[in-house]
Amino acid sequence: MELSNEISSILINQASEDLAVSLKKQAYAKGGRKAIFRPLRFRLRTGHIVQTMGLYVKKLVDQAEWLGSRHLLENHWTIIGGSSPAHYDRVVFCAMLSPSYDIAQQALTKFGVEQTISGVRTLTNSLGTHCEDREVELSTQPSDDLKDKQVVIGIDGGRTRTRCYTGQANKAGQATYETPWREPRLFTIGVLDKQGKLEKEYPPIYGCRFDEEAIIDLLGQYLKHLNIHQAKLIQIVADGAQWIWNRVKGLLIDLGVDTCRIVETLDYCHAVSYIYKLVGHLPNRVGKPARRSYVKQFKQWLWQGKSVDIVAKCKELYKRPSSDVNCWITYLEKHIPRTQYTDYEINGLMCGSGIIESGIRRVINLRFKNAGTFWKEHVVEDLYFLRAILLAKRWDLMINNLAKGA
Repeated sequence: MELSNEISSILINQASEDLAVSLKKQAYAKGGRKAIFRPLRFRLRTGHIVQTMGLYVKKLVDQAEWLGSRHLLENHWTIIGGSSPAHYDRVVFCAMLSPSYDIAQQALTKFGVEQTISGVRTLTNSLGTHCEDREVELSTQPSDDLKDKQVVIGIDGGRTRTRCYTGQANKAGQATYETPWREPRLFTIGVLDKQGKLEKEYPPIYGCRFDEEAIIDLLGQYLKHLNIHQAKLIQIVADGAQWIWNRVKGLLIDLGVDTCRIVETLDYCHAVSYIYKLVGHLPNRVGKPARRSYVKQFKQWLWQGKSVDIVAKCKELYKRPSSDVNCWITYLEKHIPRTQYTDYEINGLMCGSGIIESGIRRVINLRFKNAGTFWKEHVVEDLYFLRAILLAKRWDLMINNLAKGA
């Protein structure tokens, strides 16, 4: 590693000299006028800090807009947070894979990467901020086009405890904050094969936001970019949250998808839970053997797409239903078109929302629902993206896209 650091330092200084003329011409073309040499320090793959002299744009043409750093080498080499791509690739990968920044730092040290715990945290936040508003561009490639594919969209909510400062201080002079639970909303986009299983050649796409409008907007950006209007069929799988059914189908129609190519599916396990609620609250005159019989019959009807028979039977059994029972019956009645599970199975579609339940658990709960951790909302939203891109096996694609877009 010491030899690698030594060789890299020599090559970086040579490259800096070789690039000076071409970078200066590019800077002048974009409105830069006075370019001077300044030292640039950044970390190599091992965490070793190197320094080189590179051009810095000191002045601009009047009213010229400049994107990115004025240090031309920093833009050219995609240096983020004082780190080279090879360094933040490893550091942030470990930070998102590990349950904490402390464990990530231990893993990095074991494999010879120099970085402090606070450095891991700072660099992770820097990369997350750098990727803001660029998720679609960074996490997709041309082969992700959804033309003529059978697409599944899952959407649900998780749990994260946030940190909201009150603007006051305690007796020790420290800023106080509240820690309310918030519901981050996560969606996943996948491609189904003929058996209704996820295509292994098409890694899933995740997106996560706290705000309902923001998550629908992000989903729309992805679907438009991936040409959803040319998909063969789109299945929406979810639980009973009304906002999902109200918003996602309308979004697809706005993007040019015919309603005949949209299939809405209520998660089978979620529907079964309502059967158990209804049978469990049957009048006392219905004994245990009869209740077991009703559970078996109702589940059979549900799978066959005969929820209407369940609703009719429940209305017959309950002479004076409570408000809860009425609510459960209404729920099944409202979702009758979304419970045609036999048809879904025959046509190679999903019957459950395991695709999104798994995403919620792995992306959110296992990393951002830890006891004693409280997150600033704008920070953790960026980290959701980094964690999701890693678990979707699209990490290297993101790093390559970052370099290409420098």
